[in-house]
Amino acid sequence: MIRAHTARAVRDAEAPLLEAGEPLMARAARALADRVAAHLRTLAEDGPHEYGHVLVLAGAGANGGDGLHAAALLRREGIPATAIATADGLHEEGAAALRAAGGTITALADTAPGMLQERLADSALVLDAMLGLGGRPEVPDALAPLLAVVRGSGVPVIAVDLPSFVDATTGQAAPEALVARETVTFGAHKAGLLLPGGAERSGTIRLVDIGLAPHLRAAPSVLRLEDAEVREMLPRPERDASKYTRGVVALAAGSEQFPGAAILAASGAARAGAGMVRCLAPQQVLDLVLRERPEVVGHRVERALGGPDAVDLAALGRTDALVVGPGLAPEDPRAVAGVDCLRAGTGQLRRGVLDAGALSVLTDAHRFSPDVVLTPHRGEAERLARRLDLDPALPGALLAPALARATGATVLLKGAVTLIAPGDGGPLRAQDDATPQLATAGTGDVLAGVLGTLLAAGLTGPDAAALAAILHGRAGRLASHDGLRPLVALDVAAHLPETIGTILAGAQP
Repeated sequence: MIRAHTARAVRDAEAPLLEAGEPLMARAARALADRVAAHLRTLAEDGPHEYGHVLVLAGAGANGGDGLHAAALLRREGIPATAIATADGLHEEGAAALRAAGGTITALADTAPGMLQERLADSALVLDAMLGLGGRPEVPDALAPLLAVVRGSGVPVIAVDLPSFVDATTGQAAPEALVARETVTFGAHKAGLLLPGGAERSGTIRLVDIGLAPHLRAAPSVLRLEDAEVREMLPRPERDASKYTRGVVALAAGSEQFPGAAILAASGAARAGAGMVRCLAPQQVLDLVLRERPEVVGHRVERALGGPDAVDLAALGRTDALVVGPGLAPEDPRAVAGVDCLRAGTGQLRRGVLDAGALSVLTDAHRFSPDVVLTPHRGEAERLARRLDLDPALPGALLAPALARATGATVLLKGAVTLIAPGDGGPLRAQDDATPQLATAGTGDVLAGVLGTLLAAGLTGPDAAALAAILHGRAGRLASHDGLRPLVALDVAAHLPETIGTILAGAQP
């Protein structure tokens, strides 16, 4: 599991080591130089001497010092490296080390655009060492042209500790911030590397041990599951398993306007390994569901759950989790009844998913347990925030926890980076497993079904939400050939078994 920390937690961990004279910068520079050399070896078959020029964009602080010291080490090993000073001052020891190794440092003010383009044309890599932990998501006017030229050059960028102009704690990033191929981060993962904004600019994140771990006293602020945890958490049937012990999930989904949502949610639930899937829907919807998924148990519902001519949830038989909302209009009686069924203290069930139409029913009077998961996309989250008297303009990393606090539920905020805010106030989770090809109608319905199956199997709300995001994202990658091909929502459901099998076999899909 990746455990990421705020900027303050990292600084607090560094403080006693710096006071004791520990050579943190030397360790960081050595590790950075090694990573640069490794990249250069892969960039040129003839070795780094022919194509290996490295250009460091060096700021005034310790981040710039890391880059300058690394450049000095590279030069001593025969790899040409020079620097451009992006601030009025420079880290004195780092600058002296680079000059002593024969490297030049040019002030940005002395670098005309044409000269910069020439430097980049001769460069194999750019090191972004302008700002570190203290970076803010704002680019000074004087640096905007530099960043534009670097972006336009196509030269790969390696970020030093984290990309410049990205907030290390929140992930908020300036639009002009450079996108790195890799971020070499020192001592601890920074929360902003895993959150929207920073995640899109960090590339592959490589953590370097510089002795910080024993001094990280604060709890991590962001978590990310990796395959090892997924293999431990994935429900697997025992030898004596039955459909009931594997978990029964009921879906209140599908309508005359959106009948396909029930098919997609049922397919997601079934292909994720549910022991039984029930579908509560009008007959015309059930006919379509059963044509596609004959293993689903249909329950005809014409009006509200428990109302006249309807199905009483208590009479369904065993049900471990309830998914409410895919394909439902807010005025659909199933949305209202399903929300009431999951309410803390009064509902018939404590585990379930509120998606799509069910989210529009929620008010500040509703409270849920953390094993109920809300699954809004950004627009739905903003509309819910307004009804709950929260600021809808909050960034996702703040909006999801605010919604969780207001409802008691776990919140899965869908997006390029999926954010999971536990209803019990635990650390935020951020999963980045998906492909942009998932941005198509119906994929959220599949996700709701997957999540319902994991809840029915007994996983906690936060664990089920994080695991569902991983399985859904990885299945999308498989279905789209790692983002190269378009997909439709049923493709995602169809690739869930292969996704699960691949993870359990210990290989990345």
